[in-house]
Amino acid sequence: MRREIELVHLVAVDAGRSGTKVVTDGARDYFPSVLGEYRELRLERRMSRTDMIVEYSGQRYYVGDVARDESVSGAQLMVRTKAHNDTKIFVLTALHRVLPDNAYVFLVTGEPIDNHTAGEKLRMKQLLLGDHTIRVNGELKTFHVVRVEVAAECATAGWALRRPGRFHVVDAGSRTVNFATMDNGRWIDRLSGSMDFGLETVQNISLSMFARMVAAELSKHVGTLAPVVLIGGKAAPLAEYLEQYAEVDVHPDPLYANATAFYQLGVKALETATAQ
Repeated sequence: MRREIELVHLVAVDAGRSGTKVVTDGARDYFPSVLGEYRELRLERRMSRTDMIVEYSGQRYYVGDVARDESVSGAQLMVRTKAHNDTKIFVLTALHRVLPDNAYVFLVTGEPIDNHTAGEKLRMKQLLLGDHTIRVNGELKTFHVVRVEVAAECATAGWALRRPGRFHVVDAGSRTVNFATMDNGRWIDRLSGSMDFGLETVQNISLSMFARMVAAELSKHVGTLAPVVLIGGKAAPLAEYLEQYAEVDVHPDPLYANATAFYQLGVKALETATAQ
């Protein structure tokens, strides 16, 4: 068992609606979660690290900044479920960027709290388990995803903080705002959930009014607000406006908070398997 575990690469992928964050041993990575159709360009483009031509299962796509710029269909998918082809492409692209060819993978990814159900986790595992061959910018790699765990976004980041006392973790994402109430390292399901709006689904609203919406919804769910820890790419600017409603701290690594927590969860799972 120990030898088999040593051969597997542990990779955490937070496939957010705005960006895909990746954490593995000794590496972290980010690219925009934008996918669109591929087309031949008439004007030469100097491709950056976040410009990708992806080929998978007979289809060719643009992924990243080039999809936003050059694909007619290039967009962030804001549907409720994450168990769909876009997530698969983003996860496999993430693996391609940080792993060698023919790698065996233990993947930890996440779902918003309200979607963290047995059925949705099963669909995510069925989507990602197995052998996958993908070409990114001309380089072909095959991955063998032998294990998938689906963590709860936001709540897992709260667990990883190891912070005593009661506090709320708030993750203001593009489609949803997740919140998890933590009490001495344990999350409280009754006081945790997902708000059905996000930074890129609420139109024509200032960040200060968005913070007010978050405070109003959070207080509706949990009552009197305990200290709040903000995670996500907009944590720092949001904190400036949210602190008038509650005591607010910004996570020390807000953009990678979920991905890093997913990785820690995977490490713990491997330690448990090794001990058996």
